Amino acid sequence: MEDFYFERFDERGAAFYELLVKLHVFDWAYSATAKLVEAAVDRGSRLLEVGPGVGKLAGLLERRGYRVVGVDVSPAMLRRARRRTSADLVAGASWALPVRPGAFDGAVALFTLHHWGPHRESAEGVARALSPGGRFVAVEVDKDRLPLVGDHSCSERCLRDVLGALFDVKIIRRYPLIAAVAERKNR
Repeated sequence: MEDFYFERFDERGAAFYELLVKLHVFDWAYSATAKLVEAAVDRGSRLLEVGPGVGKLAGLLERRGYRVVGVDVSPAMLRRARRRTSADLVAGASWALPVRPGAFDGAVALFTLHHWGPHRESAEGVARALSPGGRFVAVEVDKDRLPLVGDHSCSERCLRDVLGALFDVKIIRRYPLIAAVAERKNR
């Protein structure tokens, strides 16, 4: 594995994200992502959230009938998430997911793909975690339409480059978001 940078949120960073949730800053993004998940993965399914942060999306998806497991590299984020959701929350990294192969019908990552350390290993981990035909919904800010957000975003090329070798990728744009609904290729 090559050298890489990843962002792990400490107490201060986690407190900032908690404040954003309390102020409902990203409710629109959580709602849009939940709708994409519902269109891609049956309710009642086991769903892996890569980078649940403070647990807002995990809680929303639980209330919609999903059995959610969240994996996050930040202990500070996981502590906050445990106050918000009863989802199974596990410390781990996207590039070394501590889950059984084929254990999930779907996976989701909201505003986290750009934080992943090594993208190839992370995409392989998500693909391994999914059952055959499992779907992965990755949602980011659309860098092609909103370039001012810089590295905290992803373009269509970015999503296809990261996911295309392992998934059949469909791109959906809902300004200011870009999403990949990616179905695991059977290999």
